Amino acid sequence: MIREILTSNHLEEVEDGIFSCLDQTERQSSYDNKVDFYDAVIGNRFYHRAIWGNWPSNYRAFCKQALLSVPDGIYLDAGCGSLVFTAEAYSEAENKQIVLLDRSIGMLIKGRDRIRKLKGRVPDNIIFIQGEIFNLPFKHQAFDTVTSFGVIHIFDDKLSLLTELERVKQKHGLTYFSSLVGNSFIGRRYLEILKKAGEVATCHSSSSLTSLLSTMPYHYKIHSIGNMAYVMSKPESLNLKRTD
Repeated sequence: MIREILTSNHLEEVEDGIFSCLDQTERQSSYDNKVDFYDAVIGNRFYHRAIWGNWPSNYRAFCKQALLSVPDGIYLDAGCGSLVFTAEAYSEAENKQIVLLDRSIGMLIKGRDRIRKLKGRVPDNIIFIQGEIFNLPFKHQAFDTVTSFGVIHIFDDKLSLLTELERVKQKHGLTYFSSLVGNSFIGRRYLEILKKAGEVATCHSSSSLTSLLSTMPYHYKIHSIGNMAYVMSKPESLNLKRTD
């Protein structure tokens, strides 16, 4: 099935159960050496509660909402990382094809191993692919649901990234993504620290992110919890051009 939606025939298995659409010279990622540190920090529930005002259960619930939004069909998580919060939801979703894409092979290996630990194997409906998020290796309108959790805040060119996510989503499909935002003093200060360290891009609040998204030819609705913005397509106006 996966080859039918790829824009190229180049798909090579580079690890057990993990495939790459990239040339061998392009496969290394800076995140490959950060996987264990990333998991130790990002997987800490008290870190999320203290800094971002969320519990990991909030992230899992949003992922499950996206999975349930379209009962079947093809689902993409672009920038899936190590599945530190989403592995359980994906391991239980047996009614749809799930494509998990990340730039880092190290992250994909960690995510694969999490699924294996939960299920004893990687289910046939889940595939791990290494690829570029700004140049997704998929045909137009390939997916019923497109998600990207905790990725948007990493990049300054958010509009190009969202345009690419929308490109591979079916006309009446749904988009779900989340982004760190500086809605409180501690959130803003910590985002400034992360920006200086090169870990995030321009710091937005929920309000300024809403303003940015309003410039796009798609309608989104934002629900914020603490310093995390949860964004999804508005069902009543999917992919309609703005007229105002």
